[in-house]
Amino acid sequence: MAEKKTVTLTVLGSTGSVGRQVLAVVDRHPDRFKVVGLSAFTNEKLLREQIDKYSPKHYYYPAGGVEIQSSLFDFLDDEKFASKCVGSLEELADHTADITVSAVSGIAGLWAAVAVLKRGGTLAIANKETIVCAGRHLKALEKKYGGKILPLDTEHSAIMECLSGADPKSVKSLILTASGGALRDLPQEKLCKVTAREALNHPVWSMGKKVTIDSATLFNKGLEVIEAMRLFGVDADKVKVLMHRESVIHGMVEFVDGGIKALLSTPDMALAIQTALFYPTKVPGAVQELDLAKLGSLEFGAPDLSRYPCLEVAMRAAKAGEGACIAVSAADEVLVDAFIAGTIKFTDIAAVLDKVERKFAKVGNVALEDMIGIDAEARKYTYSIGVK
Repeated sequence: MAEKKTVTLTVLGSTGSVGRQVLAVVDRHPDRFKVVGLSAFTNEKLLREQIDKYSPKHYYYPAGGVEIQSSLFDFLDDEKFASKCVGSLEELADHTADITVSAVSGIAGLWAAVAVLKRGGTLAIANKETIVCAGRHLKALEKKYGGKILPLDTEHSAIMECLSGADPKSVKSLILTASGGALRDLPQEKLCKVTAREALNHPVWSMGKKVTIDSATLFNKGLEVIEAMRLFGVDADKVKVLMHRESVIHGMVEFVDGGIKALLSTPDMALAIQTALFYPTKVPGAVQELDLAKLGSLEFGAPDLSRYPCLEVAMRAAKAGEGACIAVSAADEVLVDAFIAGTIKFTDIAAVLDKVERKFAKVGNVALEDMIGIDAEARKYTYSIGVK
């Protein structure tokens, strides 16, 4: 029997929610993976623990080389670790690894994703904003250099699985499911008074703060519509959103003959992560077995855009083009931070996003090198109209 190859892995955003879950899969399969790169943005303590545990060849922390050596690694051998600190996320991503996981937040992950694909690497990506803003360019790089993009989002992983072996011409639509978020049962007239703590109390999923707030506004589902367009090469009108409280069906593909293929599992992101890390092989133990008989029934419904106006804004941006998509993605980061900080109301998120989308709707498609500029311009505009 042939010996299993050890897969080298770099995790960008290793201290965040997705990054920690990726490393949990690695821990369950220690003979399969070797972590060669790690990065964090602010969680210095956890990054220190991860580097001590996994002994990567390289790491990145934005504090920079000299500062990080004196603060993060006081207890370690400086000569051993000093040379491992690289100068940027992009540089870390450019170092050879069989799989590079992008679990960072925001457009900060853009150039790292580009670096992975330009060297023909495999990019397992949970960084929504990078796909939303630059998915067209990333797919072109994937094709040009022979790399591979694998989605870590549960919904897009499910759709990838459902599309496997299908003739693209046979696909009628892609269907993304949405739980409705933490506030789904709150009377609509009370949404203006909700606190960040309430919006962060998701009934099904345990996720990072931003994506949990985006789930409550359903803006995350709008971003996922745009992601699906970019990843699978379909128009906006071929991506549908279906409310599904139980979050058991993660994604579906509707075919022209009337058939629908779906992927079901216990709601746990570990399945999507394991699907990407072992692709195309299946291995046991990703998630708890789903007992359909015990579950009994599943609920579905159409999204109420009066309750979830952020979804409508994102879907408008999807049809308008990359400029609008970049702008609303950037604006949402600003607005979610402001809501968590208590400087704006929950309902202000949708109101300001609407203005941002209308401002940038005519920008159209954007060159890769201009995306950071559009992102910065949208943030500046957001601050000027709605954030103190």
